[in-house]
Amino acid sequence: MLWTSPTFAQAQLPAPLELRLADVGRFAVFVDMTSVQWTGRTARLRVLQVTEGGFTAGAEAFWGGWRHEVLDCDARTLAHAGFGSIRAGGKEGPVTGDQRPAAPIPPGGADDAVAKVVCDGWKPFAKVPVATSVEQAVGIGRPLIETGAEP
Repeated sequence: MLWTSPTFAQAQLPAPLELRLADVGRFAVFVDMTSVQWTGRTARLRVLQVTEGGFTAGAEAFWGGWRHEVLDCDARTLAHAGFGSIRAGGKEGPVTGDQRPAAPIPPGGADDAVAKVVCDGWKPFAKVPVATSVEQAVGIGRPLIETGAEP
């Protein structure tokens, strides 16, 4: 059977991401707001870590990677639940690593910024656009790493 209707003939495009910049330091850290799944006041989510320009591991260039997290907003704890690398060009590797036990989030770091964005609705870097793709987040984040942007 051949589908000729535009609805069926076109490939389904993935929904755009909503990557909100939470912190800039060694990495530019973006919360994937489209990934947040709530159970009570606990959220499962992905966090994009963008590396500085020219970052390589072995002979391969990388844009960064996805941290998978479980965030308890009431207890202010975070449990790392795996990591998946993103090579230059956007190819994503598999998520590896088991979920670790939850640990208190130290104040002032990237994890604290992620918690404030997810749990409290904080919107730092108000003049920085929300990225809708990993490639766009890399384009936004890398210059900010170089200049040391502040919220």
